Amino acid sequence: MTARIARWSLLLLTIVLLALWWPLLKELLFEYRYGKTDLFYSPVIERFVYKELLGEGHAFIYRDQDANDYDRQTFETLIPFIYYKNMELWGKLPLQLAGQSFDKAQIQAERQVLELKPGELPGHAPRIQLFPLLEANPGRARLRFPEDILRPSEQLTFINSDHNRIDPELTTRFTEALSEAGFVWPVQATFGRVSILKAFDAGFFLLDRAGQLFQLRRVDGLPEITPVPLPEGLEVRHVKVAENKRGDSLGLILGEDGRLFLLGQADGRRTAAGLTPLALPGYDAETMALKILFNPLHRTAIYANQRQIKAVAMNRAFEPIARYERRMAMGEPRLVDRVWQALVPFSLDLRDPNGRYLRLSLDVHALAALPASAVALLLAWLLLWRRGLRFLAMTPSLLLVAFTGVYGLIAVGLIPPEPSDRAGAGDLGRTALEPGAT
Repeated sequence: MTARIARWSLLLLTIVLLALWWPLLKELLFEYRYGKTDLFYSPVIERFVYKELLGEGHAFIYRDQDANDYDRQTFETLIPFIYYKNMELWGKLPLQLAGQSFDKAQIQAERQVLELKPGELPGHAPRIQLFPLLEANPGRARLRFPEDILRPSEQLTFINSDHNRIDPELTTRFTEALSEAGFVWPVQATFGRVSILKAFDAGFFLLDRAGQLFQLRRVDGLPEITPVPLPEGLEVRHVKVAENKRGDSLGLILGEDGRLFLLGQADGRRTAAGLTPLALPGYDAETMALKILFNPLHRTAIYANQRQIKAVAMNRAFEPIARYERRMAMGEPRLVDRVWQALVPFSLDLRDPNGRYLRLSLDVHALAALPASAVALLLAWLLLWRRGLRFLAMTPSLLLVAFTGVYGLIAVGLIPPEPSDRAGAGDLGRTALEPGAT
């Protein structure tokens, strides 16, 4: 019994390893040459345009939504707010669009990019619950890290990182200030950007037990707390903070129900203001990377997974004016992918394309691999027959190959059967299917 358990453990381990390693070998031998589509809304022709890398040799195509092709320079003139430096070199500034004139300074003042990727969401990446609450008014040109670290839980605990001791004064001061502002303990989640390489510090956004959201900043050593007004019924899942001195927003708020809102910024105060809902049909934060481009005329939201890209162009009031979606070139199956799916019934992958954890995922394509699995089953029967196995003894192995295809065939071929499963020379129980039968 012990030998049988050991053999079947080895068989299953071999199949799992093959299902993990073979896809990696395929990717190594057949490198993916297609790039992700760059999609924009053109204020010149009022159409969506895109750039896409196809195959070998960095062969880019420049095309609009109506399948009209352009050369590179013409394409760049269709999205002049993106390539405004080239427009300046080519003597095309100031731009004349929609009855308005835009010079370099105006374009720079309005340019902003907000991004939200699946890997940033809670549960998609590990994060130690220790945060440096920067001084928002450092009295110098650059921000700097404080000597203490913030640990949010039943209270706001400040720990002196030089001496590894709790700072009771800061802990009491900030905890009481939050309580007076109506914060319901404990802290459920903390959102912010840990960096000193930013235009200013918006602090951290704290979610309390009641689902309320508060912005916490340190200004001249004192707590500054701003409640963030939330729409009725919105449960906050994530806050993406973006400290950009050119924009009038502080980032994005994602709800548990998938709704997305732009987090406004009070004029010149760098504190949270109202929320603006964004109508993004088909947006799935779990799998789609989102980018919102701001320019003097439009706001364009582009969101894509590994196969499809979608976009919504909006006016300055975030009202949709145009929508577009297409299947990207990288989403089209290659010949090698179709051959692969016809050879093996499934693949395993430990990598998570939308996060930083190891996640075992199963990609099943058993119907496409049915002919190959049938051939593997026949070869397995011949192999076991030549090894002298009784028909009943080979049945479990054949069932394994029937479900696992080529993987099972290789495993059965590498790991020999138990001696007790072989037919003896004088065995009266031989069947007509066994070698040596009369």
